[in-house]
Amino acid sequence: MQVSVEKTGDLERRMTVQVPGDDITAQVNERLNELRRQVRLKGFRPGRVPLNVIRQRYGKQVREEVLGQVMESRLQEAIGQEEMRVAGISRLQPAAGLDFEGDFEFVAEMEVFPEMPAIEVADLEFERPVAEVGESDVDDMIDNLRQQRRQWEVVERAAEDNDRVRLTYVAHLEETRVPDVGHHELAPTLGNMKTFPTLEKELQGMAAGEEKELELTFPDDYRYQDLAGKTARVELSVVEVQGSDMPEVDDEFAEAFGIDGGVEQLRADVRRNLERELRQAVTNRVKTAVTDALGEKYSDIKLPRASVEQEARQMIQQLQQQTGQEGELPVQQFLPMAERRLRLGMLMGEMARQHDISIDAGRVQQKLEEVAETYEEPAQIMEIYRNDARLMEQLENLVLEEQVIDLVLDQAKVTEKTMTFKEALEN
Repeated sequence: MQVSVEKTGDLERRMTVQVPGDDITAQVNERLNELRRQVRLKGFRPGRVPLNVIRQRYGKQVREEVLGQVMESRLQEAIGQEEMRVAGISRLQPAAGLDFEGDFEFVAEMEVFPEMPAIEVADLEFERPVAEVGESDVDDMIDNLRQQRRQWEVVERAAEDNDRVRLTYVAHLEETRVPDVGHHELAPTLGNMKTFPTLEKELQGMAAGEEKELELTFPDDYRYQDLAGKTARVELSVVEVQGSDMPEVDDEFAEAFGIDGGVEQLRADVRRNLERELRQAVTNRVKTAVTDALGEKYSDIKLPRASVEQEARQMIQQLQQQTGQEGELPVQQFLPMAERRLRLGMLMGEMARQHDISIDAGRVQQKLEEVAETYEEPAQIMEIYRNDARLMEQLENLVLEEQVIDLVLDQAKVTEKTMTFKEALEN
């Protein structure tokens, strides 16, 4: 088998493979002889059909099948022989059709992965967040839990802090009414409206049945896209005002969350959860900083188009599985994200290869325990993971990624930045 490779672009290659004609003839004859023993034709005893009859009737079909299989198998041999890292094959066909004499030659056009450079990170600079969970952070979380356990009742008075106000409203954007018919509803709690301060101020002192017209700017992430980030003239009407008493933090309150051991155990559990959340937030911050820096430094690495498109299709599939969304989504829209993910995956994998990093089994076990402890039955969750190769592979990939990030931080310039728990959790 003779192989030649021609460079037709940055990552494009044309491979020509020549297979001795005798090999093709031998395989065709072997297949025809197999058919001869199997085929039943009128006028001939089973297994006694003359070879020339079999060749006349089935020769073309058999030859096409053999050539297709030869192209597939010899292509893989050629790729291995040339030590090529192929990303995708765009064309595979005979060089001179199927009717040839002598040696058989076929051509494959393909994309290859780029040759990766030595990944150098000593010149990169990062800040490592340093934070801890304080008693005030535990208090704040317990206050949030108290908010969740509030029992609301209608009150016959004007709204004040900590009340919930049920209201209906209609917004006017130039000549557009939102909604077209009817009204939208809202039930904000006063004293807790950081993204809607103007509305909170206007609702203070209003009672059920009162109406008001005002100009209101809606938050950028408002649930109704027609109003998100826009300023509109709003007509609102208060339906009712609801008040409630905050529950006391006592043993009964702890039991409501399934915690034995009273308030002390409640605080201990809350602290442990916050510490886990803090660790994850710090990990995510550092990971984002490292991957952004690597992606920017090595942004000139060419990527095979076929692999980028495949990554984009996988992202679409994951999104549809998570959201239940159906129908086709434009691949083009996902290409920038797919390119970034593919480039980072290649960089991280190359760093692991260049530094001979293998997956730390102890860290995988630790990661598994961290995941499991967020569920009510940790042992059951751990068993599910251990029995699912795909889930365990995801954990192993996460651990390998963290090991590579640790390596980057060891080699780069890292300074510590002290911050509060809340600052560390901010995006």
